[in-house]
Amino acid sequence: MNRTTAGLAGLMAEAVEFGVRHVASGGLPFVGVLTDGDGYVSDFGVNEVRRTGDATAHAEIVAMRRAMHDRRARDVRGLRLLATGEPCGLCYRFAIDHRIARIHVAVDADTAAAHGFDYRHSYPAFGVDRARLAGLVSPLPVARGLEPFERFHRPHHSAPTPPAPPEHTKGTPS
Repeated sequence: MNRTTAGLAGLMAEAVEFGVRHVASGGLPFVGVLTDGDGYVSDFGVNEVRRTGDATAHAEIVAMRRAMHDRRARDVRGLRLLATGEPCGLCYRFAIDHRIARIHVAVDADTAAAHGFDYRHSYPAFGVDRARLAGLVSPLPVARGLEPFERFHRPHHSAPTPPAPPEHTKGTPS
């Protein structure tokens, strides 16, 4: 993998900025993007559960599915997943089962929980032990990493919206 840490941080910053815009348009703050380190970068994936009715259409899975389609591959072997928020159990399971090489997160699950997105209960349900992911997952904080999560709870500028419930799950529309 030739992509440098600075290059990964730049791509994560782009994903975070995309997340800020997505939240402003009414979406959730989770964004996923894949790269191979040699120039391939997938489209940004966002949560499409509400739009599609597909309960598995979380941001990271959407990005991985697009990468598999782009590359005409059955898995994401050798690719890195960058996620604005740490993946939930379903997304980790999908990434592991589809042979992702590495996962970088801007905001960990504990921080996401503190901002109203507590999906930590999903890990045991999908057989994911976060303590055993040390070789696969690493933090990649960026300057504005929390901004999509902080902005999610602010009223949207484009149209008034009712206040969000105090806690959200990653795949459940609010």
